[in-house]
Formats: sequence, C-alpha cells, structure tokens
Amino acid sequence: MKWIFLFFILSACFSQAQITSTEGIPLECDNFYGIDDFVNIYYSTDNVLYKNSVKDEFQFYDIQLGDIASVDIINPLKILVFYRDTQTLVFLDNRLNEQLRINFNTLKPQRFIEHARLAGERRLWLYNLDMSRVELYDYVNNKVINSTTPLSSNAIAMQSDYNFCHVITEKGIVTFNSYASETSRIKEDVSLPVAFDFEQLGFKTDHGWKWYRFDREFRLRETELTTPISQENTPESLYLKGGKLYIYSQKRLYVSTINLKKL
Repeated sequence: MKWIFLFFILSACFSQAQITSTEGIPLECDNFYGIDDFVNIYYSTDNVLYKNSVKDEFQFYDIQLGDIASVDIINPLKILVFYRDTQTLVFLDNRLNEQLRINFNTLKPQRFIEHARLAGERRLWLYNLDMSRVELYDYVNNKVINSTTPLSSNAIAMQSDYNFCHVITEKGIVTFNSYASETSRIKEDVSLPVAFDFEQLGFKTDHGWKWYRFDREFRLRETELTTPISQENTPESLYLKGGKLYIYSQKRLYVSTINLKKL
C-alpha cells in the first residue's frame, strides 16, 4: 500500500509545474540513487540494490562484493554498480539481471579505481587513484582512450554524463570533456552530495543552495534559481532529472522543480 501511495505522489510531481509540498514522502533506505523517466525508484538497503515501480520490484545483490560504492542510472538499460573495496563493476539490465562484470584488479598496468561512471557506448569514466587522474576507458578493448593531467586535490566524488565528467575535490569541482581537456573549474568549498543533470549542477552550502549551468563554451557558470527550495532539509542524497530535484533526507524524499536563469 505504501508503494502505491508513493508512486501516486511521485507521478503527480511530474505533472505539476511547481511542487509546493514540504512534507516529503516516506522512504526508508540506506542510499537513494534516483528516479528514471518511468518513475522507477532506485535505492539500496543492506547492500541490496532495489528497483521499484507500481507493478514490479527487482533486486540485485552479491555479498562477496562488499559495500556498494556508487550506482549510475543514467542509462536504465545498462545500470552501473561499483564496488570499490573489491574493485568490481557490474552492469545490470532493466530488470537488474547481471549483464557484465569487470574486475579492475586484472587491469594492466595494475591501478586502484576510486570512482567509476558511465561514459557512453562501451566506455567508462574512471578515477585512477594511483595516478590522481581521470581516465576514459574502453572496457571492451581494455584500453585507456584519454586521460587527464594529475589533479592536485583528492577526488571525493564524481558526476558525469556521456560527454563530461565533473570531479568533486576538496577544493572545488573540475570538469573534463571526452578529450580529457579541462573545460571548467569551480573554486568553492563543496559539500556532498552534488546533483548534476547534463547542463545543470547544484549543491547545498551552509549559506543556501548554489547552482551552475553550462554556457555556450561548456563552462559551468553560477546562475540564479528562480523557484524556491526548502532550506530546512540537509540532503543525504541528491538526484536531478528533467528539471526535478529529488532530495533524500531523514527517511523522506522531497521533490522540487528547478528553473535556472539562462546565461
């Protein structure tokens, strides 16, 4: 019954021009990863990944792989689940059936992968901790296509789409394109989590929300938010999709409409 109620509320959120409710929706989980175009919810509890819809529930787990480090649902037909401790990446289909498994321990030369994201057809964004750099990796042919120069600050998280990778560091956010060239740099004390959806990026600071979007040269520039977001909730997880910002905080999921001024 709670899932029917939850999906009814979420479906209504998609059809409204602006969300005014600040009560949130109950959702008990360890980590919330996002919602796709079909209002499927992705989250994990006790290292079990769940995909829930009104009609179906799917799950994936492998206790031998350890803790889930990250889940990338940018392509709902090829979901990426990364297990940092065992250096293993698993691709899942839309029913959370395993398609492919990659063990980074077998890479030559050997290196430790700190973060992994999808980068389009048969490619991955990888953060090589040993070299302190981002690598665009072809996992079919097992080769690095491009790599960035070493970063001077530790990477604490990554956000990406198929064309750009945003590395969140201790001193700000550095953006690279698929040619491994730096296109943008935000010098800001960034608090995790960070939300990103193609041309928009945002995060919450001690003084409120900060929002950026790409200009014509694909540089992230600070811009203003024209729709209000509650300042009361401290986000544990953020997901930005199609102009909707999902904030997971204290076992509740909040939804706000995001409208940014054009640059």
